[in-house]
Amino acid sequence: MTAPRPSALDGPSRWQLDPTLTFLNHGSFGSLPHAVALRQQEWRSFIEASPIERLGRRCTELLAEARGALARFVGAEADDLGFVTNATEGINAVLRSVRLEPGDELLTTDHVYNAVRQTMRHVARAAGATYHEIPIDVPLLDAAAVIERIGERLSARTRLLVIDHVTSPTAVVLPVEGVIQLCAERGVDVLVDGAHAPGMLPLALDELGAAYYAANLHKWVCAPKGAAFLHVRRDRQRGVHPATISHFLDEGFRREFDWQGTRDITPWLTLPAALEFMDDQGGGLGWRRVLRHNHAMATWAHRMLIERLATEPISPLDGRFLGSMATVPLPAALQPGDAPQDSFEALQRELHDRFRIEVPIMSWRGRWHVRISCQVYNAPEQYERLAEAIDVLARERGRWGSGA
Repeated sequence: MTAPRPSALDGPSRWQLDPTLTFLNHGSFGSLPHAVALRQQEWRSFIEASPIERLGRRCTELLAEARGALARFVGAEADDLGFVTNATEGINAVLRSVRLEPGDELLTTDHVYNAVRQTMRHVARAAGATYHEIPIDVPLLDAAAVIERIGERLSARTRLLVIDHVTSPTAVVLPVEGVIQLCAERGVDVLVDGAHAPGMLPLALDELGAAYYAANLHKWVCAPKGAAFLHVRRDRQRGVHPATISHFLDEGFRREFDWQGTRDITPWLTLPAALEFMDDQGGGLGWRRVLRHNHAMATWAHRMLIERLATEPISPLDGRFLGSMATVPLPAALQPGDAPQDSFEALQRELHDRFRIEVPIMSWRGRWHVRISCQVYNAPEQYERLAEAIDVLARERGRWGSGA
């Protein structure tokens, strides 16, 4: 399989990244391009020149353009979109709005993002409800098996299922369409954690039909930090309120989410510039080429790392369950040991400090994995550099292939 080249040879210069750093972690916070950062500063200067007029009186008016651009990008009606600072905030808004009774149940999978896990546990505990995780086994080979496994666990007590569109620890794309359809047949609402999906996968939220969908725009869309949204189906909006209640309680979903107190609205105002910038990275094919390129890079890098590290994949090597990321188990020599200093955070720090590689080490089901991200500025040799660094560390531990 031939390694894809960077989407644009001058791509790295368009971002604010340190050129001495091999940055393979776009999936955590994204990275802001120079042009988008400049546009945000222009918006900040515009607001500060007349803050009461522009932030106070014209807030909803200014946000309308950004909401319209977002609606077109994600396939939704503009009035069904509320702005939040990150997907976790949007998920909190939904979970804190759902009325739970003692004995009710919140469900998710064991691929859940930990912040969402903690929110679900907190909300369930406060209401006297229960919280459960459905194990989804790896290697993930069959979408129908995932849907069936979730269906087996639904019950009359299930009030809400939370499912990742793209999982954080394992970087697999789950079959949310089939899950939503199944849950609709069983009378269970679905909240999709789409933190990684915008800019990684094509979206048509109105067609998807989930009751709730929360997602980030500061990751793969490359908008400023603090740009995210919550989509709520029209029949569920009346009961959903922002995590921060402000002046406009019960005056409508969009109005409540537009004003949650004094805050920086420039991340959302800058969204059209980010969408346009990334569309340009795809040349004549726009976003379609960006998505296709990043998926091809992730598929190639996934296979290469599995072969170089001699570990077992948690999803097929043909990339059918991948978007723009892939998670690869680390070799046995780099699995957690008994030494108190052993931690996945320390390993991630060593890769950064010693090899100048920024990549997350994920601890999942008691094993350590490396998760790579593929954005248009990344090149194949960066992933080969990661493979070499992991090989060096494993050999230095002196336990390669020992099963320790």
